[in-house]
Amino acid sequence: MDESPAPDSFTLVTLHASQGDLQPLLEAHADLAAGLQRKPFVEFSAEWCPPCKALAASLSDPRMVEALRGTYIIRLDLDEWKSQLSRSGFNVLGVPVFFELDPDGHPSGRTISGGAWGEDIPENMAPPLKAFFKGASNQ
Repeated sequence: MDESPAPDSFTLVTLHASQGDLQPLLEAHADLAAGLQRKPFVEFSAEWCPPCKALAASLSDPRMVEALRGTYIIRLDLDEWKSQLSRSGFNVLGVPVFFELDPDGHPSGRTISGGAWGEDIPENMAPPLKAFFKGASNQ
């Protein structure tokens, strides 16, 4: 179910561990992203994480909508999915963090974390996120 505040620009879905094994879910969502001609990414966040909450609250800001344009974001709660991370190839050292996915739903090796933008406000978050989502090198 798309939770994006700007569904014409980007897709946002939240997956829960109760929905099944992570890797098949990521493969299915990578296929859905391809069908929408959007690039798939995983966002790890956590309920207890103030920067994650600030990021989520800013998604309707025009700068953030533009930064996320053309993406398919799969949001995963770190605590909920922790037991499946090692076998899925994700090395999450902190949240929030985004991982680019390859067409098969596996991490491509490109990531960006909250450390890339300083204060968690749209004018700081949008530029590095836009560069990352458009394909700039690892942050």
